[in-house]
Amino acid sequence: MAPWTRLLYLYPSDLSDELIDAILSTGVAYFDLSLQHVSKPLLRRMRRWGDGDRFLRRIDDIRARQADAAFRSNFIVGYPGETEEDHDQLLRFVEQAQLDWCGFFRYSAEEGTYAAGLDGVVDGGLMDERLAELRELQDEITARKRDALIGERVTVLVDEPGVARSTREAPEIDGIIEVHGDLDVGAFHTVEIVDAMGPALVAQSI
Repeated sequence: MAPWTRLLYLYPSDLSDELIDAILSTGVAYFDLSLQHVSKPLLRRMRRWGDGDRFLRRIDDIRARQADAAFRSNFIVGYPGETEEDHDQLLRFVEQAQLDWCGFFRYSAEEGTYAAGLDGVVDGGLMDERLAELRELQDEITARKRDALIGERVTVLVDEPGVARSTREAPEIDGIIEVHGDLDVGAFHTVEIVDAMGPALVAQSI
């Protein structure tokens, strides 16, 4: 079994066809995309490239190459100037993209940063409401995706007794796969997924 190589925090503007093919050739079809938001006006305020439609097309490009590729991204909620329409765009994107994993983070002003001087500050209570909506939606998507893996045979790397991960789970930030405690730590094993509990999977040795 070849070592696993995983690239994290990829900028969508740098995700060329050549890089996608190189990632897929490693056998770890995991794409951690640094998107931050999908509203074009808001992304320009962040001094970032892209928009939701471009991001969806790139995700579709990857899935056309490998249908079972796993995806993670992170989004900032409540960035100065974020409107209700911006938030609705993000909700629609999360529903359409069907990413395996998403992190949503409340915007926090940091003294001396560019964003700290922007107008359009979003009320803290409204930020919390938007976060709750997004997290509830993504939790449902992640749970469905994990349920769909029941019955699959996968290769896992055991990180510690009883805890493993496949190519679909990055260490420390995604869900885990619970395995029998006697599987050798630091070694690869083939297991069958027999249950799912939210982001966690349960597997048995074959």
